[in-house]
Amino acid sequence: MQVAYPHRSPRTQRGRRLRSLLAGLTVAAAVTGVGVSAPPASAAPAKPLGPTLVKTDAPPTGHAVTFRYQAPAGVDSVQIYGDWFFAQPDNVGDNHAPSQWQPGDTAATPWRILPMQLGADGIWEITVPLPAGTFRYAFTHDCTDVEATGCALHDDPANRWEVQPQYPSAPGAVRSTIYVPGSKKFPTYDNGYQAPVKAHEAGKLESRRYPSPLSTNPAGVHDIVVYTPHGYDPNRATPYPTLYLSHGAGDSSIAWTMQGVAHHIVENAIKDGVAQPMVVVSTDFNGLPGGNQGYADELRNNVIPFVEQNYHVSTRPEDRAFGGFSAGGSRAFTIMYDNTDLFAYDAAWSIGGPAASQAQIDRLKTVPGGLLFGTGRQDGTSAQSLHTRAEALRSAGVEIKEYYVDGMHTWHVWRPMLDFYLRDVAFRTTTTGLDITATPAGNSHNVRLTATAAVGAVTANVASPTGKVEFYAGDTHLGSAPVKNGVATFRKAVDRALLDNPVVARYPGDKLFNASQSTQVTVD
Repeated sequence: MQVAYPHRSPRTQRGRRLRSLLAGLTVAAAVTGVGVSAPPASAAPAKPLGPTLVKTDAPPTGHAVTFRYQAPAGVDSVQIYGDWFFAQPDNVGDNHAPSQWQPGDTAATPWRILPMQLGADGIWEITVPLPAGTFRYAFTHDCTDVEATGCALHDDPANRWEVQPQYPSAPGAVRSTIYVPGSKKFPTYDNGYQAPVKAHEAGKLESRRYPSPLSTNPAGVHDIVVYTPHGYDPNRATPYPTLYLSHGAGDSSIAWTMQGVAHHIVENAIKDGVAQPMVVVSTDFNGLPGGNQGYADELRNNVIPFVEQNYHVSTRPEDRAFGGFSAGGSRAFTIMYDNTDLFAYDAAWSIGGPAASQAQIDRLKTVPGGLLFGTGRQDGTSAQSLHTRAEALRSAGVEIKEYYVDGMHTWHVWRPMLDFYLRDVAFRTTTTGLDITATPAGNSHNVRLTATAAVGAVTANVASPTGKVEFYAGDTHLGSAPVKNGVATFRKAVDRALLDNPVVARYPGDKLFNASQSTQVTVD
């Protein structure tokens, strides 16, 4: 993915050194009397092709991106086609160009083409003001339809995706991707979690092909994209957790990284200390017969075994998470309902989902990690239907989180969905157990209470839960104790009458681990 930073040509720097040298020679000539003829004026360096960030410090967004594109011979007009049209959330049907961006806007469809201008240097150019975030774009040639219907889309030769489609008939249009940072003077969106990290902090993306007897396209093999984190150690004592992701209809295994920038989202969560290093596997459900269950079978029989054989990842379900949107979200429902043993964490985004049977509800109650539903508030009927599904499961005793943002059926929704999943759900669950002893404290009404809380992580981690555990008898706060090596021990003389109420231990969580609470313990 291209980061649209201001461009400094090496040619410009060499030119500065040459001018400095010539200036020194001129001074020397004045002293020695040796004549030095003036050099001919050099031509300005050519502007680069591709996207270049322009810091405007002007409304509406404080930033713009200049796109320069060299079209093939015989092209009479060029247009740019990008997912940067916006609308107010209460009227997404009336979207506008990025030059009219205003506070409160959300990304809205459909996209529309913008005309580019042909420069004297033969390069097509346009400058587009953009808010903070990740955007996809492509070029069209001689396109007359405002929504580019029927027009061929061409990615940017100067900004191609790092991972290209893995087989010739892979679904999904190939585009280019850019990231625009935020402006302090003209704040837009808090999308810094999508920013590429510095090269020395980045992990690695690999295009992998594995044997798949189930696959019909490509026959007998299938493809995934695997991300390994910076500093990946194939020999470390604790195997890595694995996050498996599914795309939606019309895409393939490269979608989550090349369009969704999942690797950047993961890297920023790790850098912020709210997620542990993990391996991420972007899957492909195309060419797999059997619908949703066929995909689940592929995961169980082919994908997961291949990953576990080729990467240093855990083989425990407690150390695996799954997430999918749209058609991938439909597959997420099948996985959590009927293949519950595969993953400890499941997320379904931008899909209503079917009602659960009692047997499926009973299985969901055994999920040791966590469940997440989420979508864009303006995504048709999916927001209300997904919330209705969550409420039904919750009323049946299933613990579930929900997360909603303004937006439609686009990557501008699925990127924050993944970010929330990483920072609030996946691989973060803890359990808290409690053991109580109480002995008489002399002739008083007090007893000497010893409460020992064991705080553990569901997912294996090189780190352990930190902080304090709070102890309560009913609604009365008894006190707290620090967590050391997973154990917090609280000792205090308390009024025996307080222990007529059950005692609980509450771990509030830390940056890397979620809160948990023990069951109630009654003191005899």
